[in-house]
Amino acid sequence: MVEETEQDLSSTQQAIPASVGFRPLDRRVIGLWRLSNAVGFGILLLALLVAIVVFGLIRPYVLLWMIPGWFALALFCGWFSYWYPERAYRAWGYRIDAKVLETQRGIVFRVTRLLPLTRLQHVDLRRGPFERMFGLASLVLHTAGTHAASLTIPGLEAEEAVRLRNHLVEIGGDDAV
Repeated sequence: MVEETEQDLSSTQQAIPASVGFRPLDRRVIGLWRLSNAVGFGILLLALLVAIVVFGLIRPYVLLWMIPGWFALALFCGWFSYWYPERAYRAWGYRIDAKVLETQRGIVFRVTRLLPLTRLQHVDLRRGPFERMFGLASLVLHTAGTHAASLTIPGLEAEEAVRLRNHLVEIGGDDAV
């Protein structure tokens, strides 16, 4: 009877989806991403508006369709800046066990990355001005290899990022180059 229960438990554990056990990012990252998107789209829209005005001085008739097109693009950018960060937040997660750090992200295309902790060379803590404003930090983990040999975990609460960095350094590998 005990063996049957253990088999039932193991089959139940196998049925648990892979996303169980993943730690979410700090919820404030949604506001950070919204602000970052708004600033980025704002710069793009401002540059586009200047180009439209300059082009409109040369050929005024094109303003009839360019200005409404610019407003439609501005509405789309505003909607996207509000909509996307919430979905990206829900798609992000990370987990650490004794041997590996695993991250998953992506709304349309799911990306899962594994970083064997024995291959960890160094860990950086990054805090830009917007991240500091929100009390957040990003953890950048580096392994030997190309430019793609780093892994970033964004949107961590600043003290949690420091704690996680120290923990990863403690359990990190000893086969660094």
